[in-house]
Amino acid sequence: MTILHVVGLRTRVGSFELGPIDVSIERGDFVSLIGPNGSGKSTLITALLGLNSRVVAGTVRLFGESAFPRPRSVFSRVAYVTDSPRDVLGEFTAEEYWDYCRLAFESARGTVIDGWEERADAYARMLDFPARTRRPLSALSLGTARKAQIIAALLPAPEFVVLDEPFIGLDFLASRSFEALLMSLREQHVTVLASSHDLDLAARVASRVIVLRGGRMVLDSPVSSFGEGVEAAVTAVLSDARAPESER
Repeated sequence: MTILHVVGLRTRVGSFELGPIDVSIERGDFVSLIGPNGSGKSTLITALLGLNSRVVAGTVRLFGESAFPRPRSVFSRVAYVTDSPRDVLGEFTAEEYWDYCRLAFESARGTVIDGWEERADAYARMLDFPARTRRPLSALSLGTARKAQIIAALLPAPEFVVLDEPFIGLDFLASRSFEALLMSLREQHVTVLASSHDLDLAARVASRVIVLRGGRMVLDSPVSSFGEGVEAAVTAVLSDARAPESER
């Protein structure tokens, strides 16, 4: 089943233009979105999710339906972690925040979400998060708040998980725990799109790599096709994309 289908997507922010982007993501794909700073990764993600008002052309379909204007029936199946660990309701405790998210997803889906508490406890253990803390999220460290944000996104058991630089703020141990969690999502055939600068992580976790440079998609290939490894393949394609036409 096709989860995401994008045709001719273009967006313009000031002098920066992204696209045209044509891409499809199938159920169970784990796609690592890679590119230098300013290549358009976050711009693409927000455009795909209908959060970018500067889309000037193209279509985005999620689960076979138009992603614009953000139908509840579609986006209740999607989870999104932004590139800022502070994009939470800072006055809430983690449990209050998770409960708020539960009510929002249940309202959008029109049904009760089973297994919420069990998943909360399991993810909190995996990420070593103090789930019962009474401190508001704004009083937690950057990395601890990030854990709460990640857990909130996964609690409704989404079918499509979109992560923008999800390792921001996480220390080494938390990063390895989160990587194990991502591997478990892949094993469950949850579809994931995750932006990252970590090529080693892409090699270990992703099934497919998409590379952006200067707002253009310069590579879209399965990880299994990189005989010399992900880093060598991505470095080569970025170098080629940077070179003048006469040198290619």
